[in-house]
Amino acid sequence: MILSILAFLGISFGYSLFEKLKDKKGYTQFLAHHLKNKKRANLFWWFLVIINSVTTLFLCIGIFQLLFNFNFCAFTLIFKFSAVTILILLFGQRMAGDFQGAANLGIYMLLVIFGWYLSSIAIQL
Repeated sequence: MILSILAFLGISFGYSLFEKLKDKKGYTQFLAHHLKNKKRANLFWWFLVIINSVTTLFLCIGIFQLLFNFNFCAFTLIFKFSAVTILILLFGQRMAGDFQGAANLGIYMLLVIFGWYLSSIAIQL
């Protein structure tokens, strides 16, 4: 179950990162329009790329750890970092007034909380 949650989140964050890197100019223009501030759009793009990269890396490490039975990263850390990333994205959506986008992030947050719960149970066993 944890593997499927990690895979779903890894694909979601990974593809989001791919889209940002593939079309930097278009995404920066979207951010400038979304945030109504062209100067901060490039800074936010870099921030989102870095936070998405780290989150995707952690999720890939978690998948690798589960598939090959290695224990070099705690799952709770992966889910905590994913939760922080989603909260940062949620804050940005709310500040920009994109309430539908913010509501969509709630689904991801529920999945992260469920994965965090499952990983904490697995540690106790």
